Amino acid sequence: MSWGGSRTEVARKLELHIVNAPLDKNITPLTINLADPVYLFEDDGKTELFRGYVVEREASSTTGTVTYTCYDLLFYTIKSNATYNFSSKTAEAITQMVCDDMEIPVGSLAQTGLTQKLIVQNVSIYEIIMRAYTQAYQQNGVSYRVVAKKGYLNVEEMGKVVCSIEITEDSNITSSNYKESITNMVNKVRIYDGEGKPQGVVQNDADVKKYGIFQQTYTKEEGKDATTTAKSMFKTVEKTFTLECVNLNEAVTGAGAVVRDSSTGLSGVVWIDADTHTWQNGVATMSLTVTLKQMMDTKEG
Repeated sequence: MSWGGSRTEVARKLELHIVNAPLDKNITPLTINLADPVYLFEDDGKTELFRGYVVEREASSTTGTVTYTCYDLLFYTIKSNATYNFSSKTAEAITQMVCDDMEIPVGSLAQTGLTQKLIVQNVSIYEIIMRAYTQAYQQNGVSYRVVAKKGYLNVEEMGKVVCSIEITEDSNITSSNYKESITNMVNKVRIYDGEGKPQGVVQNDADVKKYGIFQQTYTKEEGKDATTTAKSMFKTVEKTFTLECVNLNEAVTGAGAVVRDSSTGLSGVVWIDADTHTWQNGVATMSLTVTLKQMMDTKEG
């Protein structure tokens, strides 16, 4: 069994491998159908880790197993599209409206208090929500993420959850890897008005000097500070670390964790960008991709 997710995959996934032996009378076959609800709990049988639905099942005579692939509620937000024209609506109001239309239960929504204009055509429900919260992020600098909890869609401010147990080379790290990249760098943004006339430019001087120019453009929008919004587009060197560890169920995408690992130089709080937890032959392990900076899954039209 494996359970995990990532910032870019949106919906968390649970994969089950069940023995498939229809001719063996000693093994009772399970009747699990597509769209059936599936739950995963902690060992206490009370703390819910995952609630989702079966979206695929595959039987293999070679391995003698049936594999069930399940996703949480957010699967519906990436598989359903819509068209809207919002005016003077906050990100939280937009989220509530699109979820109501899709009959998606809503839990808590991060409050921004910032109104905006947003026009979307044939765009996924998830992207609509994240476009709305990206506009808020460009104005207030607060990062947000969408998460499913106990069958409800929630939008949370990032950076408020940190694992209670440290992850260290002396206790639970079995191997680690380090990578840095400038493939997504943006260090200069030219600002234009709606007619394409230049209105200014902002740049990260240190990154331009060291790595050269990686330029994007921004067209001014009503109700937004152009300089602040343009600067929010900056992306510097991305540093990612992969850790193979003894399992810790609270180490999930979006959470922070204190990591101490001399081989990668990590010492302090990092942010989990992807996680996979695996239970096999009585052994529980996890693979984490972590970053030094929180990275919001920003979406722009």
